[in-house]
Amino acid sequence: MKTLKNITLIGTLAFTSFLNAQNDSIKRISDYRINKQSCAVLSIDVKGNRNNISVMTPASATSLTRRELSKLGVYEVAYNEDLKKILETENINPNDCYDMVCLAKAGKATNMDLMLSGYIDYASDNIVVSFREVNVKTKKVVNSLTKEYKYLPDQVKKMIQITLQEMHLQPVDEELEKLLVKIESQESYYNNNGSNRLNLSGTRMGFVTILGDNASILRAPKHEGGFDASSTLFQFGYQFETMYLNQGRIQGLFEFIPTVSGLEQGLFIPSFTALHGIRDNETGLEFAFGPTVGFTTVAKGYYNEAGDWKLKNDWNGVGENPYPIVSRIDSRGNTIQATPGFVLAAGFSLRSGNLNIPINAFTVMQKDTFRFGISVGLNGKKNKKK
Repeated sequence: MKTLKNITLIGTLAFTSFLNAQNDSIKRISDYRINKQSCAVLSIDVKGNRNNISVMTPASATSLTRRELSKLGVYEVAYNEDLKKILETENINPNDCYDMVCLAKAGKATNMDLMLSGYIDYASDNIVVSFREVNVKTKKVVNSLTKEYKYLPDQVKKMIQITLQEMHLQPVDEELEKLLVKIESQESYYNNNGSNRLNLSGTRMGFVTILGDNASILRAPKHEGGFDASSTLFQFGYQFETMYLNQGRIQGLFEFIPTVSGLEQGLFIPSFTALHGIRDNETGLEFAFGPTVGFTTVAKGYYNEAGDWKLKNDWNGVGENPYPIVSRIDSRGNTIQATPGFVLAAGFSLRSGNLNIPINAFTVMQKDTFRFGISVGLNGKKNKKK
């Protein structure tokens, strides 16, 4: 019996403690809500345009700002519906209430502690987001921040979010901020949005070294079918590049590169390359692969017992030529033949302001030869006209 009483007593004490803890928790939440200051966003001004076309209306800017401020949980943010009738009664136009006197008057009429105002300025090369909070009682600015971003109209919501977070000492996505603020940040889904698109096409130049049988043919004298040239050739071309994927850190690219090699040695060796590429937007590292085809002169001939190359018409032996007739690149040939291959390339991009400097190393695998090289290019970012 005594044991049953002890169990009942322990259970009663535990239940009482649980209720007290719940009441304390509810009280703390209630106190927190009571102690939170109230804040209203009347109107956010929008300045600037491009080609006389307004990019965002004040109503849209105000709605975005009010929603992002509410997400922070710092204040009890008043809804537009809570303010509209009161402001109409006091003859206050929220679309023309930016100075501290008007904000304080509106705040007093609506029983707010703070009033948030500001503007978004679409300048020629950037977007400026500026906010300030006015204390209704003191009629003084108690908090403010002005922040400048790159001209990325599609990312204004993120700009408003970051500005409000930084203004109220909230955690900020540093990688996102870097993409939207820093001029030399890598391209990404956020800062490469069509309004300020990276011009990925540009010149490419470098050197290519040929190995294998073709290297020996290039170095051979012309009377032996060679080209009397070095196996390392200067290469010049132009890269046409199209982006077909741009999400997060990954950028998918299609590249078409016509090039000419050997001009410095009196040769004209054209080639055409089509690549699929992948770029890391954060580091600028790139990898690409795809087919290539070059064009050069070939001739029909044969290799004798000593391994010497002879043209088909050079046979002057008795009877029919016993050696297999094959085609080979030859400076004496009068036929142009395509020589396919496969390219593997890797590299990275340097950024300097609006200038992009891609540096790539590549290899080309073919049936009878192998070559590798390095190329450097130039391209820049340009504004797409609206």
